[in-house]
Amino acid sequence: MQTLLNFIVKHNHWFLFLLLEGIGVMLIVQFNNYQSATAFTSANRAVGGVFATISDINSYFNLKNENEKLLQHNRELNELVEQLNDKLSLAADSSTIATLTQKGERGFTYNTATVVNNSINRVNNYITLDKGTADGVLPEMGIFCDQGVVGIIYTASQHYSVAIPLLNSKSNISCRIKGSDSFSTLQWRGGDTMHSYLVDLPRYSRLGQGDTVVTSGFSSIFPKDIPIGTIETIEDSADGMFYCAKIRLFTDFSTLDRVYIVGNKGYEEQKALEKSINDK
Repeated sequence: MQTLLNFIVKHNHWFLFLLLEGIGVMLIVQFNNYQSATAFTSANRAVGGVFATISDINSYFNLKNENEKLLQHNRELNELVEQLNDKLSLAADSSTIATLTQKGERGFTYNTATVVNNSINRVNNYITLDKGTADGVLPEMGIFCDQGVVGIIYTASQHYSVAIPLLNSKSNISCRIKGSDSFSTLQWRGGDTMHSYLVDLPRYSRLGQGDTVVTSGFSSIFPKDIPIGTIETIEDSADGMFYCAKIRLFTDFSTLDRVYIVGNKGYEEQKALEKSINDK
């Protein structure tokens, strides 16, 4: 405290000067309109700047809360979008299934499912769906999407099922050339996710590049005429007795999401009858 008093006494002339300057400025501002207006404007500008700075500081420290509110808002919007997408998907599913039913495939039932796991880079790929036995999904049911055939259900639990897609060496789908009576089996040779092969096509088959390949309807799994792909190249088989055709698949397995599961109402009866004949 003594040091402060000594400092004030030592520099008292400066403090006196500042005091007199302040009184002079105050008198000038008080008794002169122009200076008064200028001082008022400057003071307002200074105070406004201070308040703006304080507001910026408060806004900065409130960013966390604002970000939390935005994240919550985004979550709500995303949930709303998902709900709308589900409603649109269900509408599209109903439309597609109705179209198939109107085509006369009344011996089949149709269900929808979502792909929850999918592999495309193995020799034997598999697809997991979010529907199981509780939804009426059983082994040996067919799967297709809006683009074309996907595969066949291999096994099912209560709420999930695993399917063998076309991109699996064990896959064998009965198919035919659209507009022709020529039918064959589709087999995958691995590696290429966009192509498969029609094998053992009879030499009398009428086919050409660009022809569409569809399900034959001869199996108990798929109804007829579900698209599979188009013929790209035709060559002789290894023994020269048949044709072999390279097929470009319609289904893009890398983007697979929503699918349809088709079941044959008469599957068990048909299989039992065929087994009784084979056992003789």
